[in-house]
Amino acid sequence: MATIWMQAVFVAAFVTLVVGVLLWLRSADRKLAQLVQSAQTMELHARAAAIQVGDLVQSTEATMQTVQSQLEGVTKLMEATKRIGSAAEQASSTVSRLANAWSETAEQHISKAGGKYKHQIANALDWAEIGCTAWQFWQTKRKENASPVCSKHDEGHDTKE
Repeated sequence: MATIWMQAVFVAAFVTLVVGVLLWLRSADRKLAQLVQSAQTMELHARAAAIQVGDLVQSTEATMQTVQSQLEGVTKLMEATKRIGSAAEQASSTVSRLANAWSETAEQHISKAGGKYKHQIANALDWAEIGCTAWQFWQTKRKENASPVCSKHDEGHDTKE
């Protein structure tokens, strides 16, 4: 009689173990599906950013050709300079949007990973923030150091006539 009880306990323990393993596998499958979905979302963001960067490169190339062909006149040169500024603003905007998208995705992955890679991701985000800050600083300094066409008050064309 005792062996029947022992066998029943062993069978119950085995069934409990199998059910536990199956529940764990189901949970792991759900987490993997979420990870795949997150990766697909990140891929879509990366594709959108790649398209924007491609458009930016084409815009910058067109602007450089315009600058080269318009060096003959001061008014044409000023027009090309405005286009370069617009391309730089687009670049800054694209970098900012890309950084925001990556930051959001990284935060999602950090929260899902349970802090496993939190330190490494935090370091990477810090470096990305430093790069973005350096880019904005460079843009600000470039705009501040832009020299006007006529540097003295009495030089140039009088526009109030």
